[in-house]
Amino acid sequence: MLQAGRLRIVDGALIAFGIALVGRAAWVQLWQGERWERMAESQHYARSSIPAPRGEIRDVTGVALARSEVTVHLNVVPPNVKEPRRLQRDLERLGVDRATRRRVADRNRKWVPIRKAFLPSEVVAVSAMKGVVSTPNVQRDYLPGDGLRPIVGRTSVDGEGLDGMELLLDSLLRGERGSTRALLGARGQRYESLDAMSRPPRPGHTVTLTISNVLQDICDRALDDAHTRLRITGGDIVVLDPQRGELRCLASLRPGGTAKGSPALVDPFEPGSTLKPFFAGRMVEAGQARLDELVETFDGVYRSCGRTITDVHRAERLSLSQVIQHSSNVGIARFTERLSRQEVFETLRDWGFGSMTGISYPSESSGLLKEPAAWSCPTQASVSMGYEIAVTPLQLASAYAAIANDGLLLVPTLVRSIVDADGDVVYEHRPQVIRRVIQPGTARALREVLASVVDSGTSTDASLSTFDLGGKSGTARRVIDGRYQSGRYSSTFVGLFPARDPQFVILVKLDDPQGAYYGGKTAAPVAKAVLEAAIAARDALDRGGLATQRVRYVPPAGDVPAGQRPDQRVDAARRIADEASAADDAQARYALVDSSPLPPAVRIRMPVGAAPDSSETGPAQVVVPDVRGLPERVAARELHRAGLRVVFVSNVGYSLSPPPGARVASGSVVKVARR
Repeated sequence: MLQAGRLRIVDGALIAFGIALVGRAAWVQLWQGERWERMAESQHYARSSIPAPRGEIRDVTGVALARSEVTVHLNVVPPNVKEPRRLQRDLERLGVDRATRRRVADRNRKWVPIRKAFLPSEVVAVSAMKGVVSTPNVQRDYLPGDGLRPIVGRTSVDGEGLDGMELLLDSLLRGERGSTRALLGARGQRYESLDAMSRPPRPGHTVTLTISNVLQDICDRALDDAHTRLRITGGDIVVLDPQRGELRCLASLRPGGTAKGSPALVDPFEPGSTLKPFFAGRMVEAGQARLDELVETFDGVYRSCGRTITDVHRAERLSLSQVIQHSSNVGIARFTERLSRQEVFETLRDWGFGSMTGISYPSESSGLLKEPAAWSCPTQASVSMGYEIAVTPLQLASAYAAIANDGLLLVPTLVRSIVDADGDVVYEHRPQVIRRVIQPGTARALREVLASVVDSGTSTDASLSTFDLGGKSGTARRVIDGRYQSGRYSSTFVGLFPARDPQFVILVKLDDPQGAYYGGKTAAPVAKAVLEAAIAARDALDRGGLATQRVRYVPPAGDVPAGQRPDQRVDAARRIADEASAADDAQARYALVDSSPLPPAVRIRMPVGAAPDSSETGPAQVVVPDVRGLPERVAARELHRAGLRVVFVSNVGYSLSPPPGARVASGSVVKVARR
C-alpha cells in the first residue's frame, strides 16, 4: 500500500509537471509569441526607417508649387573604413571639402558627419563601403516667390507642416514611412538580406490648389509697383472665380516683409462705400426702392443724428443707381432710412459679413458686425457708408461674387482636388452654395449699375478699352489704436470682369496711399493693371469665354485730331454704336437739359466719413458734344471723355439749354434727360 501511494504521488507530480510544461509552452507561444518574435528579430536584424516623399502641391494649371526630393546624408566611422584611399577619391568627386576629408582620414575619430545632401544615385558606391553610414532624408523645395509662401505654407526640418496648406493638409501630404532591415552577425556586422525592403514608403497625396501661379505673380508685382509709386504701407489683392468660388490669387503686402498667414483672410478693415450696392440690392429685392427712384440729397449736405453727412458729387436729387454710380453718402443714408436697424443688420449678415466664409485655411477672421442692440443713433447711417463694420478682403470679394453669380453666395475655396499615390481622386471641389441673397434679375441690374460706375462714375480710371468692367470703389479713414487717424486711408476697389458675365471678381485694397487717395484714383488703376496683364498672359483667363464679351462700345482712340471738330468724333462714336449689338443696351434718345458748374467740394466733418478736401482752380473750357440718340452707356462715356460730369434724370420737359456745341467749364455737371 505504501509503495502504491508513492507511485500515485510520483505520477501526480509528473502529470502536474507535464501540465505546467504544456501550459508554459502555450503561454510563451500563444500569448507571448509576438513579443519573443520581436526580440529575436531585433537580435538578428537591424531596422531603419525610410521617409516617405511628401506629396506635391500644385497650382490650378499643374505647376508644382512645392515638391519633395529624397536626398542622402553620409556619416563615416573612420576605424571601420577598409578602403580609405578609395573613400577619399569618392568624397573628392562628390565635392566634399578638404577639411572634412581630413577628419574622415583620422582613425582616432569615432564619427564624422558630412554636412552635405546628395542624390541617392550619386552615392550608391560610397554608401556600400564598410564604415560609411547613409541616412535618407526628404528635402522640400518651393517655387520661388514670397507671395505664394503664406498660402502654401512651410514645413519643419522633420517634414511636418507648420502653416498654410502644409499644415492644413499635413496628414495627407506626409505619406507613410517605409522601412528596411539588414541581417546582423554575431559581432554586429551588417549583411544584406533578400527581403531588405520590408515595407516600401508610400508617397503623400498630390494637392492641386485653385491658385494661378501666373496671376499670383501679376498681383504680387502690382502690389510692389503700388508700394513704389504710392508709398503704401500695406495692401491686398484678391481674385476670385465667382462661378465656382475658387480663389485665383491671394496677394498681400505688409510692413516688415511677408506675413506667416494670409492677411487677406485675417486682417479686417472698414470697407467704406463698397458696401453701398448690397443695400441697394436688398431694397430693390424687397420692393422698398427702385433703381430709378429719386431721393432728395440736399445739394450734398445732410444732418442726421446731430452729425453732418456730405458728398463730393453734390446734387439736389439722385436716383438709387446714381447714388451707387457717384458714391453718394447722403443718398445711401436717405435710402437706408427706410430700413429698420434689424433689417440693416440682416442685410449685411445675409451677404456674409460678421461670420467666417468657411474657406479651408488654418486661420480666418469673422470681421466685426455688432448686434443692433449695441448701435448708437448714427450707427445705421455709418454702416450704410461702410463704417462701424469691419470685413476681410475675402469676405468683401465673396459678397461681390454673389452679385456676379446671379445672387448665389458660395463658400470660397483654395483646394481644387486631392489625388492619392495610386492616382485615385479622393477629393474634387464642387461649388457649395451658402444661400441665395438676391434673385438673378436683381443681380443683373446691379451689374449694370456697377458697369456705369466704371463708365462714368467714381471709378473711370479702371475702365478697359476692350472689355466692359463693373465695379465700386471705397475710401475709408483708418482706425489706429482705436481712433480714426487724419490723413490715413484704406482705398478699395472691387471689380467684376467682364461686367456682363464675370469670370473674375478682383479686389484691391491699399493702405495709406500718398497723394490722391480715393479708391477710384488709387486702387482702381491697380485693378486695371492686373486685368490688362492677365489678358496678355497665358493660362490666366478663359480666353474662349472672353471672346464673346468684348466691349459693346469702343471709343475712337486718342484725342480729337487737329482739324477735327468734337462733333465729328461723336459722329464716329455714333457709327460704332450703331454697328454694335444693342441686345443689352437698348437705344434711347436723350436731350441735354442743363449744364451747371460743379460745386466746390467741402470738408467732411463727420467722424466716420472719409471725404478729402479738393479745390477747383481755373477750369478750362470744353465743348458739349451732341450725344442725342446714343445708348446711355455710350453717351455717358463720350461726355466723360469730353471732361464733363454726367447725371441722368427722367424726362421733366426741360428745354435744350445750353444746346450741343456750347462751351462750358471743364468738370461741369451735364444733366441728360431720358425721353
